[in-house]
Amino acid sequence: MTIQPAAATSVAAKMTRIGTKDAVIRTVESGDFSLAVETWKTAFGFTDEERWKLFAFEVSDFAVGVFIDDYPHALATVIRFDANFNGRLIKCGGIAGVACSPPMRKKGLVRAVLRECLSRLHAEEVEISTLWPFSYPFYEKMGYAVTDLQYEVTENIDAIANVGDSANFKPVRLDDYETLMPLHRRWTKEFNLSLERNSDRWQRQLARPERQFVLYQHKDGYMIWNLQDPKERTLEVAEWVYLTEEAFYDGLALIKNCGQLAFDKARWVMPNLDPLLKLGVSFPPAKIGVRHGMMSRVVNSEAFFTNTGLKDYRLEITDPLAVSGPQKSTGKRQCGPGEVIQIASGFMKPADPRLQPLYEAAARAQTFSIEQY
Repeated sequence: MTIQPAAATSVAAKMTRIGTKDAVIRTVESGDFSLAVETWKTAFGFTDEERWKLFAFEVSDFAVGVFIDDYPHALATVIRFDANFNGRLIKCGGIAGVACSPPMRKKGLVRAVLRECLSRLHAEEVEISTLWPFSYPFYEKMGYAVTDLQYEVTENIDAIANVGDSANFKPVRLDDYETLMPLHRRWTKEFNLSLERNSDRWQRQLARPERQFVLYQHKDGYMIWNLQDPKERTLEVAEWVYLTEEAFYDGLALIKNCGQLAFDKARWVMPNLDPLLKLGVSFPPAKIGVRHGMMSRVVNSEAFFTNTGLKDYRLEITDPLAVSGPQKSTGKRQCGPGEVIQIASGFMKPADPRLQPLYEAAARAQTFSIEQY
């Protein structure tokens, strides 16, 4: 595979001081890869170098590192998305691959590399940034906030209600994934902060070597099952799009049909429980867990309030990274960059009555994203 230099290489390197060390913050180039992969492998415990090359130089739009003595001790990458927000599409910088070498952890390097990534996105007038964190409290200190909750359902297949018709689904070859793309696009339009997925991302999602996917398509949805190494004979429904209750119930029938041989249980994720609760309580009851989803924050506040149609409700942002606003409040109507997303999307009602107009202006589409990157 020919490795191309990461994007945004024209951005000048920055000198800084980390404790007693001189450091350079700059774009990660192809020549840095042999050292960068050591930091990534140590942080994530994943050692496939070819996949790290793909991630760093093809999946990601650019990567940034904090270099001390020419060694990349901290890394982060940015993947550009379009995000649905209150009926509009806005630009989103997805943060991924955040890592720090063991000797330099807890020294502020991750904070520095995140600030650089967000500063570059701010210069590009990108409205928001999102990530799937390893630690929610850690990223709250970086200005991010939880912006959706997801319901994980695990149910005995024998206990699933006898509803729907599995014949309304048809198998789809992995190479024919494009037939699912319009359904995915319709699904994302129903939710705030749901990220669009282009053809390249579809190919990468379905080619993950640690999973073995099969696809089923419905006229109003689709299901992606992972058959690789099922734990406790549990079928993992990796992705389930249903645009109607009929598509959900037909999907339950499809799951129920597979329960005779390989699986005893099934696990899937839902944005809300309404279609499941309408069926009443199963026996044994399904296990339902609520988990935090994606975290988000404002990057360029001017672009955010203008391009979301919320310009009349603009407020001052106090940002711990000093990207979308000052680090300290000036006493005006203000809140954090993640809190703005929570309020403006209708995800969280503000305690401060001065922020109520922004909350009332939200389009009230539920926040939910099935895209993990």
